[in-house]
Parts: sequence; structure tokens; C-alpha cells
Amino acid sequence: MAVEEQDGRQKLDKLIHIGELTSRITHDMRNPLTVIINYTTMVRKNSKNKLDKRSLDQLALIEEEARKMYHQIEDVLNYIKLPPLKLQTHSLHDILKKIIDRVQTSDDVTVHLPKNNPQIMCDIDKLEIVFVNLISNAIEAMDKSGTITINASETKDHVIIEVEDSGPGISEDNLEKIFEPLFTTKTTGTGLGLASCKNIIERHRGTISAKNNPTTFTIMLPKS
Repeated sequence: MAVEEQDGRQKLDKLIHIGELTSRITHDMRNPLTVIINYTTMVRKNSKNKLDKRSLDQLALIEEEARKMYHQIEDVLNYIKLPPLKLQTHSLHDILKKIIDRVQTSDDVTVHLPKNNPQIMCDIDKLEIVFVNLISNAIEAMDKSGTITINASETKDHVIIEVEDSGPGISEDNLEKIFEPLFTTKTTGTGLGLASCKNIIERHRGTISAKNNPTTFTIMLPKS
């Protein structure tokens, strides 16, 4: 039994070291990717009348692929880094408007904000990660064309937020697996985006779930 416990501790130590190494590597990779994204964006904007379409398309491709890598790195960091929550009260509208400005939406995507505007006790940086993931996933599921409707309601003890999209829905076989670490149906991605969302919401003592018809992610957060 003592030998098994020692082996277990050794395996745990290895996993901790792997997590620390992964965190350092991904953090170091994020900075050069930011430079690539910023410079390709700047060059494209300043060279529209100077470069041919093929060159502009190549720059756009570099930017798009760098953004994909950046988001994958963010998924890894968000999953393995667990600093203490910094809880403050924030307006749901303020959080969502800030996120929609950050997420790359097209003219063919319409986002409807909730009619009411509850106050949420949360770590705003962490909650932004959740909504960025949900909205980005919805846009991708709709193939960059459709409607995202965000609703909010309140009970005596909880704030309930629903993110609904007009996409084709999630396979029933996958519906129960989507919050599992490393599970993904995408050809690219880490499979950690929704797992990170679940982790963050549960650290807020809340819950997150998903259903179809229409595709809806429901977040329930305690008021205090």
C-alpha cells in the first residue's frame, strides 16, 4: 500500500511539473503571437491601396492562423491557472458590451443583449473568459451568420443568464461530453474552452448547462 501511495505521489508531482512547464511555455508563446497579430493587422490596414489582393489575402491568413493559436493558448492558460477570485459587483450589460467589442463578429451576426440588466458578484476577468468562449463558439457554430440572443432573469438567490444561438445544435451524443477536458469536435482546438467555462462558473459556486432546440447555454450564479 505504501508503494502504491508513493507511486501516486510521484505521478502527481510529475503532473504538477508538467502543468507548470505548460503554463510557462504557453505564456511565453503568447507575446510573439500578439506581435504577429498586431503587425499583420496594421500592415493590412495601411496597405490596402498599395498591395495586390493576393498579398492582402496572405496577410489576412497569417493573422487568422495566429489568432487561432492565440485562442488555443488562452484556453490552456485559463484551464491550468487558478488564482484566487477577485469578486466585485458588475453590471451584466457592461460585461457583455465589452466582450462583444472584443469578439470578431461579422455583419451577418446579430447579438441581442438582455432587456434587463442584473448586477453580478463575480471576478470580471474570469467571467469575460466564459462569455468570450460561448459567443465565439456560437458564431462558429452558425458559420458566422445568424442570431445570438442573451437573456437574463433573477430569482431570490440567483442570476440566470442564457446564451442562445440559431445554429444547427449540438449532437445528442456530444451534449453530455462538451464540458469534459480535451473533448472537442473541431479539427483545431484544445478541447479546454468549455471545460474552462465550467471550472470558472463552479468556482463562483454556480452551474452551467447546455440544451438543444434552440442551442442554449444556461449559467446560474449566486447573488451573494
